[in-house]
Amino acid sequence: MDQTASVLIIDDDPEIQRTLVSALSPAFSVRSAMSGEEGLTEYERLQPDLVLLDLMLPQMSGLAVLRALKAMSRDAVVIMMSAYGQIRTAVQAIQSGAADYLEKPFDKRRLLGEIDKILAVRAPRNVSIRERIIGESRAMKRVWKQVEQLGPTDIPILLQGETGTGKELFAQALHETSKRARGPFVPIDCGTLPEQLAESELFGYEEGAFTGAVKKKPGKVSWADGGTLFLDEIGVLPLSCQSKLLRLVEQQSFVPLGARDSRIKRLEVRFISATNVPLRHAVETGTVRRDLYHRLNGLTIELPPLRDREGDLELLTRHFLEQYRLRHGCPEVEVCQECLDLFHSYTWPGNVRELQQVVAAAAALGGYRILPEHLPEYLREPGSEPVPALATTGEALAESFPVSLRSIRERAGREAEKKAILELQKRTQANRQELARILGVDPKTLRSRLREIERESSDHLTPETSD
Repeated sequence: MDQTASVLIIDDDPEIQRTLVSALSPAFSVRSAMSGEEGLTEYERLQPDLVLLDLMLPQMSGLAVLRALKAMSRDAVVIMMSAYGQIRTAVQAIQSGAADYLEKPFDKRRLLGEIDKILAVRAPRNVSIRERIIGESRAMKRVWKQVEQLGPTDIPILLQGETGTGKELFAQALHETSKRARGPFVPIDCGTLPEQLAESELFGYEEGAFTGAVKKKPGKVSWADGGTLFLDEIGVLPLSCQSKLLRLVEQQSFVPLGARDSRIKRLEVRFISATNVPLRHAVETGTVRRDLYHRLNGLTIELPPLRDREGDLELLTRHFLEQYRLRHGCPEVEVCQECLDLFHSYTWPGNVRELQQVVAAAAALGGYRILPEHLPEYLREPGSEPVPALATTGEALAESFPVSLRSIRERAGREAEKKAILELQKRTQANRQELARILGVDPKTLRSRLREIERESSDHLTPETSD
């Protein structure tokens, strides 16, 4: 069995995901997705050796996902899973390119045997994390040196960098260079956890813990046992959860919601956290516990913004164009020198993520060759990039200076991202799913961003009232 092989699980049942992660993580690098759309995005980003794909998925069926995977890569190795045992569906799956078909509940020995057999006849890819993180600049080499030094340790790491600088990818790099590389890597975006549900999502709950808790549910942190837990945007985690997280970091144990203290769950896990603003500021404002900050901040790795990565801009542009070509099965897309000059004159407040979206949108509009006219207006007209207005006189000016340059860049990046999305949407008339595919983002992420844009537009149009 190839211990470096990677497996992507696409299943909307958290219990099935937990069972599969537990069964596979000792031998494979395992990632998971809760929907077909998310699974396609993860497949494109990770290029796993094998996919375990559930037949019954919400919105996009398993067979539709299978066909999309085979369209993206003829070499995609997919095992279909179903609790229904329908022969007709199994035949359809095999005819559509599935390597095998397994019924739930799984026999662990058979599951591992089938994966072993399928991967044994396939040439090993062994794509390293270094190949997935594009950049040869001096700033990136400094980061890689820190990753190589700190990865093998169990010291908690805090990754600090602006939005779009690749914090999750470097968290995965730390995991893959650690002694836990054979264990699961579990990323949790704290920013997507509703405050009222954060504790139950992270730590799970017992039957009867609250109205509607008809059966117990394991928490997401338990999936990381024996591996690495990556807490993204840790600074926005509700205070109500932070005391439990502190206990987990200090004692490697937690108690599910509604359970007695005697029902302690124990984990063996390494912690990596990330934030796009200095976490000490959150401590000073009281949104992050000081003791939790000191426990998570064993060592800090600063990820450089794109504007400080000399020489990487063109490398990334070519990489994203190649991704676009492979995703859509089109000929090579060229970018003119004038566009590259415009890219170099822009500050990229949204960093690599913003560049990826701009390149994807421009390729969709330009066809085989990207010209300046295919770029957003703020790129074509230097100096027009969106920057939030600041007060300019008197007390208002003094009050505005506590706003950090980092936060200004963050807001500017989101505004630039908003303009790129709206312009592409207007010029292609694509639906949300297709728009997400063009931009190379998770459809859930795009839906969330479009809701924010709609809310911002609504707030802007609402007339002010006074008492």
